[in-house]
Amino acid sequence: MRAGDSPRVPVSAGAGGTLSIIYVVPNGMDSRSDEHLLTGSGRSTRTGPAGYPNTIEDPSTGASITFLEHGADEQGAYLLMDGVLPPGTDSGPARLHPRAEAHSEVLSGRAEVIVRGEPHTLLAGEALTIAPGAPHSIRNDGADNLVVRTTLRPPGEFEAAIRALYEAGAGRQPDLFAVAAVLSHYRADVRLAGLPWVIQRPLLRVFAGLATMLGRSPLS
Repeated sequence: MRAGDSPRVPVSAGAGGTLSIIYVVPNGMDSRSDEHLLTGSGRSTRTGPAGYPNTIEDPSTGASITFLEHGADEQGAYLLMDGVLPPGTDSGPARLHPRAEAHSEVLSGRAEVIVRGEPHTLLAGEALTIAPGAPHSIRNDGADNLVVRTTLRPPGEFEAAIRALYEAGAGRQPDLFAVAAVLSHYRADVRLAGLPWVIQRPLLRVFAGLATMLGRSPLS
C-alpha cells in the first residue's frame, strides 16, 4: 500500500473488470432475432484449436490472450483465459457481454477498471465480477505488464470472435467494416457499450452488409 492510500478490500459485485479484448469478424451476417441468438438454438459455431493452452497476440501493442481451458463444471460451461496488457495500453472501447458473467483476478500489475461508469483499481490478488450486460473497460496504468485471469460463463462464441478479430486486424488499424460485421454476427457474445443497441444494431447491419459486398469481411 502506498502512503496516503486507504485500506484495500477485495471487490466483488455485479460490476467488475475483465480483459476481454473486444471486436471480431464473422462469416456472414445472421439476420435472425437477438432472442434467437441469446437462446443459442440453431447457432453455428467456430471454435478455437483443440489444444489448450494457446495464445494469440497483437504485435502492434504487445497485448495477448492465452486461452487456458474450455470446459464445464457444476456451474456450467466456462472459458478460462489470461489477458496481458503492456503499460499504457487498454482493452479498447467499453463493451458488454449480453449473457455472460466475467470473473477477473489480477495476477500481476495494476488494473484501472471502469464498470458502469464507476472506476476501480485492482492490484495483484484482487478480483472483480461483471454481471451480464454491464459495460466495462480496463487499462494498464502501471509500469509493468498487467496480467488478468478471467473466467467467462457461459463462454458462447467469445473465443472464436476474439481469434477472428486478431486474424483480421492485429498489427494494424482495425477495419471498421470488418469490425461491424463481427459485432453484428457475434452480438449475443459482445457489444459496444457507447451507443444504445436500438441505434447500434441497424448501423451494424448496414456496415456488415457493405463489408460482405466489398469483400472486407474476413470470415466471408
